[in-house]
Amino acid sequence: MFRYIYDGSFDGFLSAIYNCYYNKTPDNIESENNYDIDMLYEDKLIETDIIKSNKVSEAISNKISKDALIHIYQAFLSETAGIEFKLFKYIQLGFRIGKKINDFLTDETVNEVEKYSRKVGLEAHRFLGFVRCQEFKGGILYAAIEPTYNILELIGNHFKARLSNERWIIHDVTRKIGIVYENNEWILQDIKFEKLESDEREELFYQNLWKVFHKSVAIKERTNEKLQMQFMPKKYWNNLIEMK
Repeated sequence: MFRYIYDGSFDGFLSAIYNCYYNKTPDNIESENNYDIDMLYEDKLIETDIIKSNKVSEAISNKISKDALIHIYQAFLSETAGIEFKLFKYIQLGFRIGKKINDFLTDETVNEVEKYSRKVGLEAHRFLGFVRCQEFKGGILYAAIEPTYNILELIGNHFKARLSNERWIIHDVTRKIGIVYENNEWILQDIKFEKLESDEREELFYQNLWKVFHKSVAIKERTNEKLQMQFMPKKYWNNLIEMK
């Protein structure tokens, strides 16, 4: 059996897809960050090539649809085991039937890709309201998050528009990566340090003020924790100031 190994990036994945069509069709595609050595596979390491990646993304957008490209990208960000080969099958089908692929929900591959795309998109949307910033010395805003999926790239432009005059970091603590924003530009980079907690006096004052406000507007008799967790799942509470 034959397997492509890529660097874990979306451009690397699309470079592998390019090779699927212009070289040898693999039996699997896996990230170098997650794959295990398997004597049953002959492995080929794929170098990330932006030109090849762009050609594939343009072909998907033009020959299938822009919506399909969004589904592929968001499903890729789910980091689900085996998602790369499912996406390859989805792309193969899309090149055969075009934009109608989004109507083929009875197809197992199409259904799974769209399912994970929805999950990633929903979590990204939730974090537009779940991010809580703390201010550190020098006026730098910092927020720690622990999302299930790799959503940072999906929320970067929202916070760029919202906090355009600030310097800030949104830190995915689990994956040890973060968005760093300054001078109207943001980049995604590795962040090796653990989650930070500000001890600035003014920051702690506003945190306490926010907790008091949150408590004061709550109506004890109408507390419905089950409904609350439906809109604000408990797995996110660790980084919400008002829930500490």
